[in-house]
Amino acid sequence: MVYDETYRNTSEMRWSNSYFFLEVKGYVLRPRYHPDWTASWPGTNRSKSQCEDSVIPNLPHILDATQRTTGRTVCIKWIRKAYTENERAICEYLRSPQLSLDPTNHCVPIIEFIPDPSVDGACYLVMPLLRLFNDPEFVVIGEVVEFIQQILDGLHFMHKHGVAHRDCVGLNIMMDATTMYPNGWHPIRRSLSPDLTDAAHHCDRIDANVKYFFIDFGISARFLPGQQRTIADLRGREQRPPELVAGLPHDPFKIDMAIIGYLLDDNFYKIYADLHFLSPLVNALKADDPARRPTSEEALVAWNTIRHVIDQAKYHSRLRKHGETLSEALLNSSLHAFKGVRRLVAP
Repeated sequence: MVYDETYRNTSEMRWSNSYFFLEVKGYVLRPRYHPDWTASWPGTNRSKSQCEDSVIPNLPHILDATQRTTGRTVCIKWIRKAYTENERAICEYLRSPQLSLDPTNHCVPIIEFIPDPSVDGACYLVMPLLRLFNDPEFVVIGEVVEFIQQILDGLHFMHKHGVAHRDCVGLNIMMDATTMYPNGWHPIRRSLSPDLTDAAHHCDRIDANVKYFFIDFGISARFLPGQQRTIADLRGREQRPPELVAGLPHDPFKIDMAIIGYLLDDNFYKIYADLHFLSPLVNALKADDPARRPTSEEALVAWNTIRHVIDQAKYHSRLRKHGETLSEALLNSSLHAFKGVRRLVAP
């Protein structure tokens, strides 16, 4: 089925119907969602791909907007009643004034929750515009080291305060890339500038102050001190832990550890040839027996030991992919060396 972008689909109409409500709350949706919108390209010699108002969301319940008071782009997530109470309670707890001061807090900073007056129990969750943690790709070893440090810090922070994420897969780890993209990027077509007229130019993570965040606390669980930390709920994107495969009641904190182990294995250890130092940590996190998996504190201690023996001179070393051919290696190494020289002579 070919979608005609000159018309809004059903999920888009929900956003259009909320245009003025969200505007009053301080958030302006893109022109496509103004109730009086008509497509800008019909009858012109412009391709619709060049017109910003042709762009539709990747996910029907998430849309970008401009915050009127600051002019910055934000992300708005519409949450159904079934998830509102749990997600809101956990997010507000983790981002409370006292906990927000902790530098190891890597839970997404929520700007505000706005109840949806048109749907009982639903609400809009407003947060900063972020990018997936691996978009664009990592370039040097030091970037991977910093990512792991932040993620293990953030996981320990949550666990220390009694919260198990339960769905901390790659899709739920984002990064604040504003320092990487000084001129911004389009929220949907992320490789392009906000107005689609140019590429979204960026520097490497190693040259920017990138911060990573856990998002989506819809199925997260909070436990009070002394409360039994066992649940029977089997939901979650990552279903490889053996206790989930067996359908058993389980410790959700140990599930988090396994999920992070799979993430590091799938996205780094299996892909890049120079990350042998990750092997002990990845294997421990992925242990089939939950009792053999480290706690978040133990994983952080183990990682800090590993990090201290990584040669600092390798931080700017290029990440080589497994299976890279000789010609690819020569080309990539040359480009990397050129970027390194340019970094040294830059003002």
